[in-house]
Amino acid sequence: MIYKEKKDLDKAEKIYKKLLEISPAHPYAYFDLGYIYIEEKRYDEALSLCRKALEVLPENVYTHHAIGNIYKESGRYEEALSEYKKVLEIEPSHRYTLWDIGVVYEKMGMKDKAEEQFKYYHEMTDCSFRRFWNCFD
Repeated sequence: MIYKEKKDLDKAEKIYKKLLEISPAHPYAYFDLGYIYIEEKRYDEALSLCRKALEVLPENVYTHHAIGNIYKESGRYEEALSEYKKVLEIEPSHRYTLWDIGVVYEKMGMKDKAEEQFKYYHEMTDCSFRRFWNCFD
């Protein structure tokens, strides 16, 4: 994780691969290695690793969100929306997903839906007392 945070992705990749040799059912190693591949725009490899992570831990919102981001960055907008909806089924107020849905609508040229989604995002991430759980990350 230190190498990943320092953006020394080559060293981080080697360590995560070694971890997966030792512990092939480690969902976070799959996810973190997939994240490295996302950073390097190696989307097919990242998608494959994220799917493996979901085999081990199917309800992981971070992995579903990462898959949505892969689809978004690859221009596969319908698939991105589908994956983001899976995140919201697990965690309805996931702030990054709420925002990214609006971004996808914008990329699809759906300005009204994007605007509606961004308003919803702001409503759901309002740090007033009634929505305080969204203010801690």
